[in-house]
Amino acid sequence: MSFKILIRTPNHLGDCVMAMPMVNETREAYPGSSVTVLVPDYLAELYEGNPAVDDILPIPSRCVHGLIAVMKIKDLIAPHEFDVGYVLPPSFGAASSFKLAGVKERIGYIADGRRLLLTKPLPLPAPLNSEHRSMVYFNLLRRGAGVDLEYVKPKLLLNKEDNDRAVGILDGFGFPDNEPYAVIAFRAVAESRRWGPDNYTGLARVIAKDLKLRVILIGGPDDRKEGDKIVEAIETEDYIDEVVNLAGKTSLRETAALLSRARIFIGNDSGPAHLAAAVGVPVVILSGADDPKETSPISNQKRLLYLDHLECISCVKNKCPLKEDEFMQCMKGISLENVLKAIKELVQ
Repeated sequence: MSFKILIRTPNHLGDCVMAMPMVNETREAYPGSSVTVLVPDYLAELYEGNPAVDDILPIPSRCVHGLIAVMKIKDLIAPHEFDVGYVLPPSFGAASSFKLAGVKERIGYIADGRRLLLTKPLPLPAPLNSEHRSMVYFNLLRRGAGVDLEYVKPKLLLNKEDNDRAVGILDGFGFPDNEPYAVIAFRAVAESRRWGPDNYTGLARVIAKDLKLRVILIGGPDDRKEGDKIVEAIETEDYIDEVVNLAGKTSLRETAALLSRARIFIGNDSGPAHLAAAVGVPVVILSGADDPKETSPISNQKRLLYLDHLECISCVKNKCPLKEDEFMQCMKGISLENVLKAIKELVQ
């Protein structure tokens, strides 16, 4: 029997990548059905050209959270008369919009007091946060559909247009075809996960000087200024054009295509790190306040730098609550030498 299936994706890039196995196997769980993803507009292009997705419903960015989100999303989806809806965000509002829009079967995890809004409320794995989030999303499909499916790690498919645009961007910065380069995501959103601009400046300098790799810096519009400072600091030392700051200057798919051509990615557990792993580039992940067993990018070409001897490790706080010498020790304790060693292991 065929169904019209709607999947409400997570609101953040890293989570959307972790949800890819679930999205990609939904039609396998419901043969002959159509699959629509309901996704914040700033992440919609992640699903463009995906053969597992029939349609994309973008949520305007101003309508992702709060009461306005509930009503806007209800209006977006109600006319489509969906048979089955998977609610991946754990919020009350995300489930409310499905209920108000008349989605017949509403499947999601029990959280935020929304049990009665779901027709199939499922308990989260116990103990909480004991399972990788990508598997948590995937098991929602397994349990919701009652089908045993094989898990396949996140993979983002790029097309010729994506790759051509990446080549054009590289050419604009004087990168010859097939010139090796490294990509650095130098600034995490959460303050507690930041290694710091001075460290990343030193790292970019060493990569350019010792490893003979050019460096591309990536990030969002808010990261552009800090990226410019890294470039300026290195250019004053006669490494002109060895480091290029593309923070806030490329689309999601352009960033993914640039990552796919790189020799290596370096950064925190973040959206760009998950994107890098999903396009198959080796990754070096600087991990501290995050919990790698729950959210670390899934890759068989990964080096995880993680000071697991610290009592406060994986506190999952956005701001470090400690003071003086203990402040940000999970990040400060990761040395440039350790990062460089990890890079060399993967590159060589």
